Amino acid sequence: MGEAFRKINIQQPYEILLPLPMWLLWCIVGVSSVLLICEAVVEYRQRGKNLSHSFVKQAIDTLPDGICYFAPSGAVKLCNLQMHRLFRSLAQSDMQSFKELQEALEECDTKSGIIRLSDVRQTYLFPNGKAWRYSQTDITACDGVVYTEVIFSDVTELYEKNLKLKEQTIQLEKISRDLKVLSDNVSTMTKEKELLAAKTGLHDRMSAGIIAMRQILQQEQTTEETADAVSLFQKAVSAIKNDNEYPLERGELAEFMRDADTIGVKVELNGELPQQQEQHRVFLIAMRECLTNSVRHADATKLTIDIQEDDNYFSIRITNNGEPPKSKVMPKGGLLNLYNHITNLGGTMEIQSNPVFALTVTVPKSKEGTE
Repeated sequence: MGEAFRKINIQQPYEILLPLPMWLLWCIVGVSSVLLICEAVVEYRQRGKNLSHSFVKQAIDTLPDGICYFAPSGAVKLCNLQMHRLFRSLAQSDMQSFKELQEALEECDTKSGIIRLSDVRQTYLFPNGKAWRYSQTDITACDGVVYTEVIFSDVTELYEKNLKLKEQTIQLEKISRDLKVLSDNVSTMTKEKELLAAKTGLHDRMSAGIIAMRQILQQEQTTEETADAVSLFQKAVSAIKNDNEYPLERGELAEFMRDADTIGVKVELNGELPQQQEQHRVFLIAMRECLTNSVRHADATKLTIDIQEDDNYFSIRITNNGEPPKSKVMPKGGLLNLYNHITNLGGTMEIQSNPVFALTVTVPKSKEGTE
């Protein structure tokens, strides 16, 4: 500026126009600049510490959930746009107090068409297909004032997955019923096959016995083979006699005992079968499977069955007096089918191969009690 005034052609010197020294002006400008920079730095550092009401309102308006805070008097203190939309669907009006919100939730089914899905979880299905879960919490501020926080959370995805899960559960129950019927049919066919094999064996024994008796009558002498054939013939006749002693028996246990007598196996039963239907059926399947295997693989003549019961479980242990298995017994065929029945009830099956064969089955009692 001084240099500019020197170049101006005026009668008076430029010092009259500038009464202050130039160095003083430069000092004033420098101090002002430093103060402005310091103020800007302080404002920059304080900008994240001081939040205005509009800034907070703008922030919660962007949240997907409905949020509202009520003062101790019940008046609305802070509410976002999502909560306003949800309340308008509930009551067709603007929310003014906490009491209005509670009344709208209680009368939602009759007034707004919103469905209350669960009273325990406080879940509501809105007409647009969205599901919202209501929650309420008391919040204490720094000054000791207690505010009520209300949140509507979007649980639509969980609701839809729950519907799909229920549909799948219904389908699985149907499949389970079909499998149970199929399994029962397989068990019935297996039993009939076993009975047919036993009756065929009786028929063969009787034929051999009759032929042996004819040989004895013709030759008037008894050989070791004919003696064995006659012994088998006597056992067959005794089995038929046992089978005809109680022709009117229809109970499954009575049929099992009669079938055991028919094939020449004595059954020693210690304890009583469970009265609960599923447990009763599984134990009978185990008994029949052991009866068949003891005759087929071990040439057993006696079956020992021990049944025990405690507060939570039924257990059965089955052994025989036949030859022990030569190797470890692995579940297959009938034993594998039995294992599937047991696991469906939440039970366990243990197979002992040495020194004697033993099958132990443990199943829990039904929660409903005796069926």
